[in-house]
Amino acid sequence: MSYATTDNQTELTLRVQDDAISPKTKIKPWSGVKSLKELTRKWRRKINDILKQRDFTEERLQYLLNEVSDLRIQLRELTAAQAGSEGEQGQTKESFSYQWSQITEGMALLGDKDFEKQMLELLSTYVDQPREWFQGKRVLDAGCGIGRWSYAFCKLGSNVMAIDQSASGIGHVKEMLKDQPNFDARPADLLKPLPFEPEFDLVWCYGVTHHTGNTKLAVEHVAKVVKPGGRLFLMIYGEPTKPYEFNEINTYVELRRATEHMTFEEKREYLAERYPLELVHGYFDAISPKINDLHRFGEIETWLIDLGFKDVRLTLDNRNLHIVSDLPK
Repeated sequence: MSYATTDNQTELTLRVQDDAISPKTKIKPWSGVKSLKELTRKWRRKINDILKQRDFTEERLQYLLNEVSDLRIQLRELTAAQAGSEGEQGQTKESFSYQWSQITEGMALLGDKDFEKQMLELLSTYVDQPREWFQGKRVLDAGCGIGRWSYAFCKLGSNVMAIDQSASGIGHVKEMLKDQPNFDARPADLLKPLPFEPEFDLVWCYGVTHHTGNTKLAVEHVAKVVKPGGRLFLMIYGEPTKPYEFNEINTYVELRRATEHMTFEEKREYLAERYPLELVHGYFDAISPKINDLHRFGEIETWLIDLGFKDVRLTLDNRNLHIVSDLPK
């Protein structure tokens, strides 16, 4: 509370920081008030009257969102290692194998001229390093898909090792970069320890771990091959917080429900009938795999700190979490 005196009138200004009430609620003094105790009782009644006029829909919704977020984390921890998730993991792997062999063109892929113009700058922004930093660096592209980011790293002069669970993805990237002397690729599963020492200046894992069924374990495995003094980049699906982000997620859920009985080819045809061809790849990527876990930044941050990483931070203002962190020497 604060008092401001003007002439013979005293005005009580009650500043309430809680969003439940307007940030600044002015209560005029009442005639006949003889003590501060009596005045306090009156402004408390006034506040209660104000609170009764609101139904607190936003606050209740936020509470439910927090509860759902916490329950999602607990559910993942309970089911990650259970055999019951193997069916979903198998379907998700098959979906990406189909995608990398049959849907190789689209927005933000190689062949998209706008993306190709921006991809080097995007890498610089995401990793939070200038372009010249990448020259000669040893980079692991963990979950390379058909190799758009491996291609970009090679353009920047990095020594690149690409891995993916998909044979079609590995085959595609090997063919595309067969003339690059500082490139190699091999199959690997992020849910198993990777066949490398802690040898990479940068481990890049873009949009992969949230499709594994055990994001935490996958993050642990890619983190273990960052060398001391190296950097880890992760792009992981984030939980929605803004209205348009809820709309985006709701659209994905509706499309998943509409196509869950379809084959991969039928899903592609369904999407092609409803969206421009350049968007089919992105929508297929979002709705076809059964595993699409959403996370919040604080959850990932805790994992990385526990693994010994420092300066965990976001490099892009986006629902999807673009995270970098450094492993001390």
